[in-house]
Amino acid sequence: MNNIPEYTVTQLNLDIKNVLEKSFEYVCVKGESGPITIPKSGHAYFSIKENDEVLSCICWKGNLERLDIKIEEGVEYNFLGRITSFAKFGRSGYQLIIDQIEFSGEGSILKLIEERRKHFDKLGYFDQKIKKPIPEYPENIVVITSPTGSVVRDIIQRVSSRYPLTKLTICPITVQGKSSHTEIIEYLNLINHEKLLADASLIIFARGGGSLEEMMPFNEPELIESVFKSKVPCISAIGHETDFTLLDYVADLRAPTPSAAAEIATPDQKEIFKNLENKHSGFYKAIKLTMKYYTQRTKSFQDSMSNSIQKIFSWQERVVSLINTQVNSYKNLIYFKKEKMQNSINLINQNSPKHKIQQINTRLNNYLSLLTKTITSNFDNHMQKISFQERLIKNSSIEKNLNKGYSLILNNKKLIKNKNELKKVNKFTVRFKDGDLEIDKV
Repeated sequence: MNNIPEYTVTQLNLDIKNVLEKSFEYVCVKGESGPITIPKSGHAYFSIKENDEVLSCICWKGNLERLDIKIEEGVEYNFLGRITSFAKFGRSGYQLIIDQIEFSGEGSILKLIEERRKHFDKLGYFDQKIKKPIPEYPENIVVITSPTGSVVRDIIQRVSSRYPLTKLTICPITVQGKSSHTEIIEYLNLINHEKLLADASLIIFARGGGSLEEMMPFNEPELIESVFKSKVPCISAIGHETDFTLLDYVADLRAPTPSAAAEIATPDQKEIFKNLENKHSGFYKAIKLTMKYYTQRTKSFQDSMSNSIQKIFSWQERVVSLINTQVNSYKNLIYFKKEKMQNSINLINQNSPKHKIQQINTRLNNYLSLLTKTITSNFDNHMQKISFQERLIKNSSIEKNLNKGYSLILNNKKLIKNKNELKKVNKFTVRFKDGDLEIDKV
């Protein structure tokens, strides 16, 4: 019993602490993170598990803020740090103090990405039916990318050469690291909510190629939700053509490369000029056809007017003849009645006694008065009709049409009605409203 070393509790705990810290001075432990607790102090407390084995861990606030990736429950990582023991709060134990965290390999990253993809796909974030159309002629393209490097230079060069009318706004971010996705979210808030970039027509997320771990900021759930809620159409151009991130799925369009995104986002000015030339040619042809059509319509109208003038002249002759016939007819009728009436008076005066003569004379006077009224009324009616016909003739007369701007072609005071008659004469007269003009054919 004398060979058994004796310790106080403090001494034993201190020796165990020294042994552990010297034996496991700096280690890398692979395992799946358990539930994470971060109290007001800002330190992170959690455990690493593998099957039924568990290792307690702590990550001090300063180290937690400097981590390259955001730790999540249920994900397999490589935890780098130091083993230390503790004996407080009524219990003793040991724990891993975390300095850095890495993904344990591409397998764990792909598994995490696939779980997130299934989650957002189930929520409908990747549905093609809700994708916003990319504007054909964007006025302002916001490019969220690194301010240095070939990516931003390629985009500026492609946009400037294809469609120089568009405005480019570069939003600089660090394209890898734990804070990359928060920087992108801040810019999206400025564009969609703060309205500091309210004139944005299109957003391009651009980054060159890299490893799966470097691409992880573009798989963060907060970023996916922010892009899904964006009112401005988005194009994802992250990595090479074979690289895929969750941002590619939620964006309205995926471009295989940043250069391709610039080409997709802008029309080619050469094609625009070519289309304008084609439209110009089409408009020119359409105008020519329209002018030809209305020229034919004008000629047809002129021909129809010539026919109308001839009809007017014909109707004028018929109306004049009709009026003359009617006037002569009424004159003859009046003369006949007047003569008949005079004969009757003479006959009465010759054959009747005086009393009878007086009676007959009275009756005759009455009859004469009535007849006179009837004749006068009929005569007035006929004169009104004649006056109406005269006004109709005057309104349709040659002089009236000459005053309207029409002209007549005459040969020896005879109207020439068609071009065949005009071809047969060597000399003709054109009558205008202000006089005649004699024309000799050469």
